[in-house]
Amino acid sequence: MEKIATDTYSFECLRQGGYVYVDKTDILLSLVDGSFGKQFFIARPRRFGKSLTVSTLQCLFEGRRDLFQGLAIEPKWDWSKTWPVLHLDMGSCQAEDVDTLRGRIHTMLLKEAARNKVALVNDPDVSNQFNLLISELAARSDDGRMVLLVDEYDKPLLGHLGQVDVVEFQRELKAFYSVIKTCEGQQRFAFITGVSKFSKVSIFSDLNNLNEFSMDARVAELFGYTHEEVQANFPESLKALAQAYGWSDEETFATLVTQYDGYRFHQNGRRMFNPVSIGKCLSAHEIRNFWFETGTPTFLLKLLKESPVDLADVVLDADSFSVYEPATPTMMPLLYQTGYLTITDSFREGLTTMYHLGFPNGEVRTAFSKAMANEFSELNPVDSTSLAQIKAKGYHEKYLRAGKRLTLIGAAFDAEMRNLSDRRIERTAQA
Repeated sequence: MEKIATDTYSFECLRQGGYVYVDKTDILLSLVDGSFGKQFFIARPRRFGKSLTVSTLQCLFEGRRDLFQGLAIEPKWDWSKTWPVLHLDMGSCQAEDVDTLRGRIHTMLLKEAARNKVALVNDPDVSNQFNLLISELAARSDDGRMVLLVDEYDKPLLGHLGQVDVVEFQRELKAFYSVIKTCEGQQRFAFITGVSKFSKVSIFSDLNNLNEFSMDARVAELFGYTHEEVQANFPESLKALAQAYGWSDEETFATLVTQYDGYRFHQNGRRMFNPVSIGKCLSAHEIRNFWFETGTPTFLLKLLKESPVDLADVVLDADSFSVYEPATPTMMPLLYQTGYLTITDSFREGLTTMYHLGFPNGEVRTAFSKAMANEFSELNPVDSTSLAQIKAKGYHEKYLRAGKRLTLIGAAFDAEMRNLSDRRIERTAQA
C-alpha cells in the first residue's frame, strides 16, 4: 500500500519518509530554467500544494540532488550550481494589528538569517531588514544572486478584508514587498504564492516585474492531480477504497471524480483533483467531505452574509479575477481564488475570453452549503453540525430570503436551512 502524506508540506520529509510524490518537476523545470522569465506569481486555492511546491524549489536551488533521484528534473538540472535561498512563510505572520505584524515579520527574517548563517542587523524597519538580507545572501553566491520564495504572501491580509484596518495592513505589506522589485537584479529566481491576486493599485502596484501565471496554460497542471496521475500513483489505495465500499474500479473512480475533481485553472486545462482531499480519502479508505473539515474562512462567511450573491450564472472576463481591493473585496473573484468556484466553461466575445464559473465538485458544494447555512441560521456549531432530522415545522424567513439569493446552492442549501430551523424550533420549545 502506498504511503500517502496528508499532514506534511516539506519536500524533504516527504521524500525521505518514502511517501508518494506526484512528480511535477518537469513543469517546475520550465519555470526555473529561465525560459519564461525569472520572477513569478501564482495564485491557487488553499490546500492545493503551494507550500510543498515552495519547499521543492528550495531543495532544488540548494542542490539537494539526493531528494530528486528518479524525478523528471534530476537528469536535466545542473547540480554543480547552488544559490542561497530566502524562504518567507507569511502564513506565520497573521496578526491582529500592524505592530504585531511587524514583530512577526522581524522574527521570521531573523530566523531565516540564522538558517543561512547571516548576522543580520537588528533594524526595527522590516523593509530595511528584508533588503539587507537579500543583499547579504546574494553576496555569498558565485554569481552575486540569490533565490527568493514567498509562500502565502496574502495570509496576513485575508483576515482583515473589508475592515477599516485593512488599509494599514495593505500599506505595511506594500512597503515590505516593494523590496522585491528594488532588489530584482540580485535575484536568480523569485516565486510568490497566495490565494488572492489583488489589483495593480494594491499590494502589487510596485511589482510589475512579476510574471503573473495564475491562469497560464503552461502551469495549469502544476497544482492538483490529473486523472492519470491519481491512477498511476495510487493504484493500491484505489483498490482498497473499492473493496471498502464493494464497488468496481470504474465505480470507485467515477465517485472520486464527482466528489473531489473538477478544478480548472485555464479555459483549455484539464480537470484537476484537489490533492489534499483525494489524498485523505485514499489514505483513510473513506469518502468524506475533507474540505469542510478544514473550515471555511471566517472573512468569506462574513462577507457573504452581509452581501449574499447570485451564483446561478456567473460569467467573468479575465480582468475581473484581479480587479478588487482589500478594502472593498469583490465576491466572485474571491470565491474563485479561494476554491469555491472554478472555471466550468468559456467562450469568446471578440478578443476577450469570458469564463463561466461554478462549484468544482460535490465536496465543495456540500461544504459551502453547510457553512452558509450555519452562518445564516446563527446556531452554535454544536447544534448546527448535528443537523437533527426532525419533521419540518417552518422557516426563519429572514435567513431564507438571504439564502435564496445563493441560488446555485439550491436544494442542498435549502435542506440545510430546513434542518437548522427545525433544530432551533425544537430548542426554543424545550426552553
